[in-house]
Amino acid sequence: MAALAAKRTQSDRRVLLLGEEDRDPYEKPPLSKSVLAGLTEPETQLIVKPGMLAAAGVEVAQGAMAVAIDRARRLVHLRNGPPVSYGALVLATGAKARALAALPAGAPNVCYLRTAADALALRTALRGASGRRPVVVVGGGLIGLEAAASIGRASTTVLEAGSSALSRVCSADFAQVVVDRHRSAGVSIRLGVAIASASPSRDGIIVQLDDGTVIEAALLIVGVGGEPNTDLAIAAGLPVDDGILVDEHCRTSDPSIFAAGDVARFRTRWCRTPARLENWRHALDHGEAAGVNAAGGDTAYDCVPSFWSDQYDLRIQAVGWTDGLASPPLRRSVGDDRLIEFHVRDGRVRYAIAVGMGREMGIVRRMIERGTTVTAQVLTDPSVSLQALLGS
Repeated sequence: MAALAAKRTQSDRRVLLLGEEDRDPYEKPPLSKSVLAGLTEPETQLIVKPGMLAAAGVEVAQGAMAVAIDRARRLVHLRNGPPVSYGALVLATGAKARALAALPAGAPNVCYLRTAADALALRTALRGASGRRPVVVVGGGLIGLEAAASIGRASTTVLEAGSSALSRVCSADFAQVVVDRHRSAGVSIRLGVAIASASPSRDGIIVQLDDGTVIEAALLIVGVGGEPNTDLAIAAGLPVDDGILVDEHCRTSDPSIFAAGDVARFRTRWCRTPARLENWRHALDHGEAAGVNAAGGDTAYDCVPSFWSDQYDLRIQAVGWTDGLASPPLRRSVGDDRLIEFHVRDGRVRYAIAVGMGREMGIVRRMIERGTTVTAQVLTDPSVSLQALLGS
């Protein structure tokens, strides 16, 4: 999105998109959902339609891995190929899967999920895994639970070190609704346990938990979050603190270098302190702002982020800022499978997460954007129209 926005802002400038992977830019959310389930392929889940970048005048270099930035000479050095000069540079290097020391990437029957190649390799491994042994998923967050739902094996076991699943995005009570749906599908979810050690077996992997339990698994999938790909920025001397530090215009300490998406820790009027987000809507909107500003524009990032997660027949949607989840949250329920959890600060909704409430979540987004004043009574009473709270 940064490349397209830059070209649209200043059409006479050359815009070059360097992509480390040997494929067109693709959407990441389907990797743990439809791609892993074998329903779609990465090449059918592109960010933009085939040929759209070329038609817009954006040059694309696939398999072009940047290894260093020479800020003084304004050059990007590539692993294979001559250096590329720049007038303005946008770093959108994303994040990598957080690895566990006991489960290094590349170990036999241990899989991480971050890229299209990861998803395809995992899909192949699942097809060849013994059906007599469970598949173990480490991590009860969004990625772990999406993977558990997508692989479709009733013998799946999810291990979560925390006391609740989905603890970064919702309350324990809301998470229980999702956990119950997994358990109804035959998935075992164990909370408050961690892996003490793991060793390969003849046709799988033996996992010992910190409570002494031993599990003989066919395959182990690790989904415990991501770490920003900041190596380039650190080597170039740019300020980094769990992400490349940028201002509200996506600009780093170097006025000619911008950063956006998962890799950036940014400022916005919505957050008390600089934030870093890993979700689809934020990556698109932040990239758009970075591209505009890199091409000479003056756009402050001011969007309200959102995400969704498909697990079985549950469509989970969230909107807003999760910093400092309110405790206890406010809940509006319309039956067992339709509910919204609101997190309110200073009389205004800051964040909400829901199941089966798509239309209502569009209204909640506008409530957050407008700073609509609310009370606990109107939010929790399903007879009160959320649309009416917006006024005219």
